[in-house]
Amino acid sequence: MITMASAIHEGLAATQTEAYSASARGGKCWAEVVVDRDRETKLIDYPKALEPYDFLIILSEEAAKDVKKNQLKKGKDTGFLLWDPSTISKFKTAARVKSLAIPVQKMALEKFGDRVYGNTILFGAFTVLSGLFSEEAAIETIKEFVPKSALEKNLEAFELGKKEAQEFLNKLKEGEK
Repeated sequence: MITMASAIHEGLAATQTEAYSASARGGKCWAEVVVDRDRETKLIDYPKALEPYDFLIILSEEAAKDVKKNQLKKGKDTGFLLWDPSTISKFKTAARVKSLAIPVQKMALEKFGDRVYGNTILFGAFTVLSGLFSEEAAIETIKEFVPKSALEKNLEAFELGKKEAQEFLNKLKEGEK
């Protein structure tokens, strides 16, 4: 969704690499998205993300074990870690970086009756935190990704994620004062 919103709906150069080999059986999987924010160059020299990252989204205990604080960029508008405390019980790195814990699996199940809406909650949070693409680009992407019968719930999930991220950013700003 991040790649589509960036490339198709925002006109940025974007690429994605992934490994989902054992994910259907509960194994570890990952995906990386590289986006060139410069609308003029539209150039990506290397399709894999290089450390340190602007954002990390971690959704499993197994993946959380591999995260180190120096993997994230330092800066006001970058270096964010998004993670799900309903699937990760122990995450030491989260306490040492700009970390937004959203229990997306739990929220999705309780509010919408299905964990699949957790992805859209995270997409809403990422949209706000990254500022990479417009809300309109994000909504158009959601419309293309989800069945029409699930669109209304997905748009609600997107708004829920946006709200969580905005509250997080407000807390960060308050801490800077």
